[in-house]
Amino acid sequence: MKIFIHQTNHEKGFSTIIMVIILTIIGSILLTSTNLLMISWHKTLARENQYYHRFNKANSALHWALTQNWQRPTDNWQCLFETKYQWKVCIKNSLLQIDNYVLIRGESEGLFVYGLAHHQGSKLIVQKGHWLDYCPEKRRAYCE
Repeated sequence: MKIFIHQTNHEKGFSTIIMVIILTIIGSILLTSTNLLMISWHKTLARENQYYHRFNKANSALHWALTQNWQRPTDNWQCLFETKYQWKVCIKNSLLQIDNYVLIRGESEGLFVYGLAHHQGSKLIVQKGHWLDYCPEKRRAYCE
């Protein structure tokens, strides 16, 4: 007589459940890291967008300065304000030893761009290539 003992394995689905849990955890980690990366990119893009906005406003102020009437520049800043666009532009004599340049400074929300020009009559004349995003003077304090 043969006796068969039927053993049941109650652990057959356990490895599948563990695998699903592991995949869910890995997926959550990947989604969280992707979200953090996207937030970082968004902040970087917002900072760059703000910088370019300020730079373009300051550059527009420099171009606006060319359309204005100016008194003869001195060693102190003479400034004009445009309230509609919130532009500020200032001029003064440059310390550069060549060509009697006038230093122009356009400002927007703390960002400065500079240019070199000549004063003729009451207007500023800029030669091609004299727009700068840094102070051309040897002493930084002279540009402040």
